[in-house]
Amino acid sequence: MIAQDPVSLMKSMRTRIDRELEKYFEEKSQQELVPVCRSVMDHIREFTLNGGKRIRPILVILGHDLFSEPDEKVYRAAISIELTQTNLLIHDDIMDQSETRRGKPSLHVSVRNTIARNAPDSKRLSENIAIVAGDLANSYSHEALLTCGLSPVETMRANLELTRIIEMTGYGQLIDIDSAINQNFSQRDLLRLHILKTAKYTIEGPLMMGALLSGTQENILPLSFYGILLGTAFQLHDDILGLFGNESETGKSIKSDVNEGKKTLLMLKAMENSDEETREFIQASLRKGNISDADFQKLRNIVRDSGSYDHSRRMMERMIEKSKEYLAQVNGDKEIKKFLGWLAHYIIERKN
Repeated sequence: MIAQDPVSLMKSMRTRIDRELEKYFEEKSQQELVPVCRSVMDHIREFTLNGGKRIRPILVILGHDLFSEPDEKVYRAAISIELTQTNLLIHDDIMDQSETRRGKPSLHVSVRNTIARNAPDSKRLSENIAIVAGDLANSYSHEALLTCGLSPVETMRANLELTRIIEMTGYGQLIDIDSAINQNFSQRDLLRLHILKTAKYTIEGPLMMGALLSGTQENILPLSFYGILLGTAFQLHDDILGLFGNESETGKSIKSDVNEGKKTLLMLKAMENSDEETREFIQASLRKGNISDADFQKLRNIVRDSGSYDHSRRMMERMIEKSKEYLAQVNGDKEIKKFLGWLAHYIIERKN
């Protein structure tokens, strides 16, 4: 499996995952559905297949192969987490009122331009349809996993882990929503949010699903700690990209995080290190909802000059080094461990 360099391996695994997703949706399309239901299913399919790094399903496969011989059935199990991702992103875009996702219209926008285009209240109707589409994607995720053909016992354990991922992400989302009105929202609250909303469902959860599917009797706790630390670093890097990234690479507006009022570590640390006037400027920028180009540039300068940017980078690097210490304790396939070590650095060097 690890005969290729890491980048080529990720590309080949992504291609196989995309094929499995295509196959799954082709099977679903054989159902007899009324036109609106078929149209919504087509929207879910298009949204799911529209790009994405497929890191989560890749990690399910690696978590399995770390402790067991490769099995093609794991690819069907692995797409479950990508369908969960579809569910979460559809709902997230509605809550954030995001018009684009991966450089294309968000699902509710796509629905507004097609199914709901002639409706009197097309915005409300399209969001209602998109909410149901997200619920359907959640149902698809469990179906894909439970029908993958692997051992029923291991499959049920992995499905229970998938439900935990969705539950923890929901709690994280609630903390995220509350952060906008919580005046005492702290760095500790933020890290709890990142563990629940990002680390669990981006890195740690998929690895645990894969390990459970393998039926291993090994102690997988060190792998869990690796995933939590790496997943938190992933989100810290995402926040940096959200303020300093390139729109053509990230696929979303460079101002979106600020316009959504996100209290990232960059913002919290900048406020902590600034005088009262600067703190008020940062808070006003996060409340505004439509920051100007000049104020956005000023905000970026504050983050750099306050030492907040460097603080986030240092925290990420410490988490990466600690995650690799836990990875070294994992008793699994050496080549896959080597790949996971490479992934730790890829996570905080990526451009999107």
